[in-house]
Amino acid sequence: MLVVAGAALTGCGSSLLGTTSTTPAPSASTTPASTSATTAPLNGEVAVAFPVVGCTTASAATGGSGTGGSGTGGGGTTSTQGWNPTILLAPIPTALVGKVEFYSDGAHTVLGPTGWTCSVITSNQGAIVLVVYPADDPNPPISGIPAAGSEGVFATFDSTGHAQGAALVCPFFTIPSWQQKEADCSGSKPAGEQASMSTPDVVSVTDPAGVVGSLEGSGGVFPVTGTVIFPQVVPAVTDGSSIDIAEESCSLTATALCPTVLSDFEVREFPVPASAGR
Repeated sequence: MLVVAGAALTGCGSSLLGTTSTTPAPSASTTPASTSATTAPLNGEVAVAFPVVGCTTASAATGGSGTGGSGTGGGGTTSTQGWNPTILLAPIPTALVGKVEFYSDGAHTVLGPTGWTCSVITSNQGAIVLVVYPADDPNPPISGIPAAGSEGVFATFDSTGHAQGAALVCPFFTIPSWQQKEADCSGSKPAGEQASMSTPDVVSVTDPAGVVGSLEGSGGVFPVTGTVIFPQVVPAVTDGSSIDIAEESCSLTATALCPTVLSDFEVREFPVPASAGR
């Protein structure tokens, strides 16, 4: 059910194209291998073309309290702002071809399981949350705090100029004491939550099964992993000035997908400080 074909790129060898289709994949006898026309994968990865699903804007984003829209329509409208690609290339493990695809609102793009849907929610303080969840979920996790064990990929885009944004980074990074107080944050991680600094700007977070931690969907029967990105812009960090931040939670029963989902997010959605290039 998966068509995987090599596409020649002028001057660049070739890339692996991965798309979903009802047409059976050609047999080896009809598609002979050519070592001269194919670039060897690096650690099982090649450039793969994936379809991009357009997200809807949940009705909760306009100030409502409850029923957001889904990718199947009804409660939201498809985003028309920004760039809405239909295909994106990404270097991911070839074993995941057909298992993941991209979801985008035209401004932000995340990787998630194939065949799901997504909605975009905007909080009263301006934070944007892109939620990817099962298309057949009768109670999609797009209103309020997701219940423990909710399946989904939750990507949050905010700034430390908002109390909720400061609270998001507070357990993992050092922020001024006045900012901690404003965000009502103790600076301590929830009990049982595990975190490690990948770089000075990025923290990898794990909430083991049963642990209700910082990550959306945590507290269920499977572990939830995530990443928190806080660019350490000096002196803005020590001054408590507003800095764009991002966080993603991967709450999937298919936990093997999460490392790729999170690593793509860290590279694709790393916030660019406003002072960059000045």
